Amino acid sequence: MHFKALKIGVALFCGLIPSMMCQEGNSSMPVFTPELNSMRTLSVGFVIFPGFELLDVFGPMEILTVLSAFNKMTLSVIAEETGLVPAGMQPYGPDDFSAPPTDFGHVIAPRVEATHNFKNAPALDILFVPGGLGVVTLEQTNNTGVEDFVKLRYASLEYLIGVSFGGTTLARAGVLDGKRATTNKSGWTWITERGPNVTWVPQARWVEDGNIWTTSGTASGLDATYALFSRLYGAQPLNYLLNVIEYAPHLDPSWDPYATAFNVSKSNNSTWQSCVNPVTMPMR
Repeated sequence: MHFKALKIGVALFCGLIPSMMCQEGNSSMPVFTPELNSMRTLSVGFVIFPGFELLDVFGPMEILTVLSAFNKMTLSVIAEETGLVPAGMQPYGPDDFSAPPTDFGHVIAPRVEATHNFKNAPALDILFVPGGLGVVTLEQTNNTGVEDFVKLRYASLEYLIGVSFGGTTLARAGVLDGKRATTNKSGWTWITERGPNVTWVPQARWVEDGNIWTTSGTASGLDATYALFSRLYGAQPLNYLLNVIEYAPHLDPSWDPYATAFNVSKSNNSTWQSCVNPVTMPMR
């Protein structure tokens, strides 16, 4: 009887092995099939800091909130300290400090509660790192807390997603070295200078390299979240949920008219015409 049970157990275990494969870029992390993902609890974290970009966080979080009604997830909002963290623009000035920081105290600054700090955050499967002009302030005040946290946790993550200016943090943490990545085209020059060992892709809605995903501007976090979680849970449930919230994601990771809008690269005509007439602006 015990031998028969053992045979059944071995058979079941062996049946699961084809459902997993090594994750490129992090060989210790298995990739689970949608069937297996539906049976486990996914631990998702979002890092926030003063001056983070709201949509970088709440775009992906909207999709995950709806998805979590049918799939078990936990959510951790992580900051340097627990409590309320403002999303408004923080004071910052020229990189050479030739002028005093500009005061943006008049800008609306919703506050979001951090449930954990960098020391007590739980184990995470997926970590989102947003951007926002607070990234500039962190650098100018020599605050490396976010990038230190990313550097510390990366080896244990299944996926790391840098949204928009969040690519700056990933680059400064060193986890993008030797990898392909993209970022917000409105801040292309400033951001890419922070990652000299990164192969920056100038025309991309998002870029996937191993278990690291980086996205273009703020709203692109929605598209990358759809693409990643469609892989994790299957496209059919994601398609239904996206129809419920009435958002049609861009499915082509190379779709990027904003590369043209900000003079980073020239998009082809069909891509450009599919955009809602962006205003051409000088490269920053």
